[in-house]
Amino acid sequence: MSDESQTRLRHPEFHGRIGVASKQITPPVGIYSRTWGSAAHDVAEGVHRPLLASCLVVRDLAGSTELVLIALDALVFWPLAAEKIRSSIQTRFGLKSQQLIFHPSHSHGAPFLAARHADRPGGELIAPYLDSIPGVCCELITAARATAQEAILSWAYGRCGLAFNRDAIDAVTGRDICGLNLLEKADDTVLVGRVADMSGKIMATIVNYACHPVSLGGANRLLSPDYIGAMREVVQKETGGALCVFFHGASGDLTPRRSYEANVEAADQNGRELGYAALATLASMFPPGQQLQYRGIEESGTPLGVWRLTAKSAVSAELSAQVVTTKLKVKNMPSRREIEAKLATATERFEIERLERALGRRDQVGDGAENDFSFTVWRLGDAFIVSTPAEPYSRFQIDLRERFPKTAVAVLNLSDGTTTYLPKRSAFERDVYQVRVALYEIGSLEQITAEASSAIAAMS
Repeated sequence: MSDESQTRLRHPEFHGRIGVASKQITPPVGIYSRTWGSAAHDVAEGVHRPLLASCLVVRDLAGSTELVLIALDALVFWPLAAEKIRSSIQTRFGLKSQQLIFHPSHSHGAPFLAARHADRPGGELIAPYLDSIPGVCCELITAARATAQEAILSWAYGRCGLAFNRDAIDAVTGRDICGLNLLEKADDTVLVGRVADMSGKIMATIVNYACHPVSLGGANRLLSPDYIGAMREVVQKETGGALCVFFHGASGDLTPRRSYEANVEAADQNGRELGYAALATLASMFPPGQQLQYRGIEESGTPLGVWRLTAKSAVSAELSAQVVTTKLKVKNMPSRREIEAKLATATERFEIERLERALGRRDQVGDGAENDFSFTVWRLGDAFIVSTPAEPYSRFQIDLRERFPKTAVAVLNLSDGTTTYLPKRSAFERDVYQVRVALYEIGSLEQITAEASSAIAAMS
């Protein structure tokens, strides 16, 4: 039997104590929310769907190890802002760096939370909103801890056709563009995690999928979690209201079928597609702690091979975490002085947006030839979570899952302070956006894949 077949007959699982909590974090209407260079507006004029923050607290049965994951509907948190939030949480609860993952959804319908925008229309609302996030996170951790109970976290892979490769070429001009590329197959893997109490009741569902939350583009004027909102609604409705938490996967090269629209129905349709795919995967799962086992032949019109659900002899209770740090080579890019000089004379809104982002990238890596790159790896029983502060191409999660077919590997983008894209080697041969704005040299994705693989192997 192949390793992949085994995961279809025996779910990777973790047995421990798990608590969950959520809270709305919708920013105030009127906040500066110019996310797109093509936008003709500056402030949010309304709300499509509420934005949420969710918390998972995971402990071993003895209570000696605790891991905390906070997932938020947010575009990005820049490194300094993320570090301030993480530091506040770690100090309050005595958590080490490897015990905490702070994971934004990258929803492009959420505001761009940069302190440098304080003087823009609605910019005065950014700092108070950012200042509220540490308190919200601490409330969620306290609430999740209070609900923690003995539970089993089970994982299963499924399929969803929402995502398309987005490294396209405009047929008329030959320009590289971010759009539907119908010539390259996209990774369609959806990974579903089910948290169930010891009676089998679902406490929470985790949906890990790689697809940029860009259903809504520059013409959208509403605060929105993008497709994640409708996805959550579909899943929660069919699971008795149990919390649904979104893990944004390795989507550096992936976009949804309907992208960059003004009509919020695009986000809702995309979300329903992912929600129903997640439910189909959830429906395929066995009761917690059980597996299919071959029982032999039943004589009938032909010999029948009989498989039956059987209780596992044990469910793994292993729980561990580590932060992996390596050095990556920094790409040749303009200096801070050069970017600031161009910014001083720029007049087009899209040009200003591009230059401000370039300035942010330069700030992140400094002026050296190399820079430290850190990411987090958790082991939850038979499964792993690999959480990076970057946007790797989907090849990252494909390779990790192929290398470790007996387990489940959840990959998270842009956690703990966003940094950069990690494109695959072949992308550097083209003028694609992700390569233009990447901080690190060709080969960085492959280096991080090797480091992550080594970490998983060592923790197995």
